[in-house]
Amino acid sequence: MDQSEFRSVTNHLAQSGLTLTHPMLGCGILLDVVGKQVKLPVGRILELVGLSVGPLCMQFWLSADTDVVCDVRYVAPDTQVLTFILGGLTENEREQVSDAVQRLIQRELDRTVALLVDPGGETADEHDDALVLYGRLPKGPRPDRVQFRTDRLSAVPAVLAGAEVTDLGNGLSTVRWP
Repeated sequence: MDQSEFRSVTNHLAQSGLTLTHPMLGCGILLDVVGKQVKLPVGRILELVGLSVGPLCMQFWLSADTDVVCDVRYVAPDTQVLTFILGGLTENEREQVSDAVQRLIQRELDRTVALLVDPGGETADEHDDALVLYGRLPKGPRPDRVQFRTDRLSAVPAVLAGAEVTDLGNGLSTVRWP
C-alpha cells in the first residue's frame, strides 16, 4: 500500500467518523514502542506507511478523547495487515468501528485477502497470518470468525474443514469454527 492508497483508506474511514487527524490537535499520532504518543503531521504518517519502513502503531479518532489503535505491519512486500484494537470502546463505538472497517473491506474487496474478527484478542499475529495467508489452522485459539473473499475459498481447503461457511452475498463469506 503506497502513500496515496493509504490516504484513500484513511479518507474512507474518516467518512465513517474514524479519522487519523486528532480533532483538537490537528495532527496524527503514532505510538512508540512503549506506547508514548508521538505527534506528527498526517502527511508524514501516510508517507511512512507508504514507505513500508516497518511496523507502525497509530491512533484513529472517534472523538478528541476516544481513540482506536491501529497496527500496520508488513508480512510480504505487497501485503499489509491492519489491526484495529477495539478494547476500551463502548458497544456502540465498537459497532461504529466494525461497520467502518466492513465498508472499507467492501470498497477494497479486490485487494483484500480476509477480515479477522477476534474480539478477545486470543490469537497471535503469526497464527492469524498462517490462517489467512497460507490456509493453515492454528493449533491453539482461533479468531471468532474470518471473512474471506468468496472467490478465494477454494484456495484454503484446510481452513474450511469442519467450519461453518456462510456466503454473505457481497463477495465475502464468513467462516466460523465450532
